[in-house]
Amino acid sequence: MTARVAREGRPGAGALRISGPVAAGAAVALLAAAGWSGSARPHDAPTIGAIPKITNSAQIKPLPLDAYTLNQQQYLDTLNAQRVLARSCMTQYGIDWHGSDVIDPAPVGQKLDTLFLIIDENRAAQYGYHSPDDHSEDGKKTGTGSDPTPVEKSVFTGTYKGPDINGHSVPKGGCNAVVEAELSKGGAAGVGVFDAANVMLGPYQQSKADSRVEDAFSAWSTCMKGKGYAYGTPNDAVNDPAWRSPQPSPTELATARADVACKQQTNVVGIWWAVLTAYENQYIDQHAEELTKVKRQVDATLRNSATILATKS
Repeated sequence: MTARVAREGRPGAGALRISGPVAAGAAVALLAAAGWSGSARPHDAPTIGAIPKITNSAQIKPLPLDAYTLNQQQYLDTLNAQRVLARSCMTQYGIDWHGSDVIDPAPVGQKLDTLFLIIDENRAAQYGYHSPDDHSEDGKKTGTGSDPTPVEKSVFTGTYKGPDINGHSVPKGGCNAVVEAELSKGGAAGVGVFDAANVMLGPYQQSKADSRVEDAFSAWSTCMKGKGYAYGTPNDAVNDPAWRSPQPSPTELATARADVACKQQTNVVGIWWAVLTAYENQYIDQHAEELTKVKRQVDATLRNSATILATKS
């Protein structure tokens, strides 16, 4: 029902294609669609604009592709509208449906506070490389009611083959198709509201392979060596196996603080943001027609969700 596209740096990119999740094997196709071949060749590298000085996540401005995705609140609103529609459809079959309840929803779009890895001093000092979510019960909600039975699931997905239920036949695609049609009404046929989120990995990987970002990583690495830490890139620090513990150790906290200090000293995040912005703008220029359709679908979904929540919840 929902799908997520994981990206290094953990910028959550959820995908709400109600018809089914994005398969892991589709990653290669997504990268190809974004024009990424594994390295940023000089003639492919776009010109960057002014490089901002960024020392904390609050200073990071939205990225170009964010205009074609849902933010966290919009994502939750859409999921809630989906739940309202699903319950309404399933009620006619005498089914108290909870299969579409919002459960630990993923952030969507590009999560700016983790997109460029650890940035903030206070977070580094408190959590190291661990996620604050590891220390909080927030967002870890469970569904209500019993899990759907096989028959209930088949009614929702449209695979039900039995007689009418409560005097109602199950339509093609089941209630899932009814929900999808209602949410996407007035949008662009064949386009998903998270199609833009599904290609964000391409520009992101291009930015990491760009020589300007690599130079910034090198400067960061030199700074870290001066503090007694041997890491080639910020990703190496984040992914150190030594941090695979339930709680951050004193060593991890000290390393994370040094990491942030070196990012600030070398302006890694400012350079990386400027380069990623350039690659996303390049992608938008190259895929203007497709993204116009995505925007139409996103706008329609948000409009429909607002109406559903205002009139049917």
